[in-house]
Amino acid sequence: MSLPAPPHVDRGDRRRLPQLLLGIVLFVVAELVMVAVSVVATILAGGDGAQGAEPWALLLGAAAGSAVAVGGYLLLVGPLGRRPGLGLRGPGKLAELGAGLLAGTALISLAVGLIALLGGYRVTGFSASPQLLAPLAIGIGAGVIEEILFRGILLRVLDAWLGSWAALGITSLLFGLIHMTNPGASLVTALGLVIEAGILLGAAYLLTRRLWFAIGLHIAWNAVQAGVFSSTVSGTGEQRGLLLAEMDGPAWLTGGAMGIEGSAVTVLLGLVVGIVLLGLAARRGHLLPAARVADRLPAAQA
Repeated sequence: MSLPAPPHVDRGDRRRLPQLLLGIVLFVVAELVMVAVSVVATILAGGDGAQGAEPWALLLGAAAGSAVAVGGYLLLVGPLGRRPGLGLRGPGKLAELGAGLLAGTALISLAVGLIALLGGYRVTGFSASPQLLAPLAIGIGAGVIEEILFRGILLRVLDAWLGSWAALGITSLLFGLIHMTNPGASLVTALGLVIEAGILLGAAYLLTRRLWFAIGLHIAWNAVQAGVFSSTVSGTGEQRGLLLAEMDGPAWLTGGAMGIEGSAVTVLLGLVVGIVLLGLAARRGHLLPAARVADRLPAAQA
């Protein structure tokens, strides 16, 4: 028998190893679909795909990639895992998504405010033609596709095998390392994302045991950085949002090429909030111990 799970925590899904492997494939396919749709849509509209996709095409690609990720996820946890909708089911989806959007907006706004107080960020005006579609695309694409893989697949499966703390540590590390491929990234910035976003988003999932809160938080975190504060997001390039701003100071304060989320201020803020969420998850009984080897093998091989 498996170890008893706390209330509202489902550890009964099957075929976890195939879910894990196919989840990684799903992530790659969703990313490729997102890029391909963006480029093809731009070309069909008469643009030059080699020069980059149009903002509206980026949003279309993000929506297409997200649809593939969600559809594939439901197949993995449904017919394969025998738990249809695990991570997405139940009432209160819109409330959790909305709470995540509000939390992500508040967190990144607080980080910018603190950086401004320390002299690293200064508003110089308002943009007459802000770019809003591209930031929204960055938010939706990463917020849905990355959360499906890192929290919906990796964290959930490793949590069932190794327990919540080990699963959180491993997925946070992987989340930081995968962003080392971004322009301007380094081992230091990857470590910052491990401490900041990996723990924060993992804690958001563990608190609710669903993806909606983490998805909303991730979407707002990215979209508000770029669409409101005109910050690059994980080194994705210059953005022109609602606020015209200047960033000045050492990279540890401004985030350098990685943008606001690379700032030590944002890293520490994300860590503090992540710890608070983990404390709440523990009080709810949502943190699992590791399963015994004899218990987890059948679930992985079934």
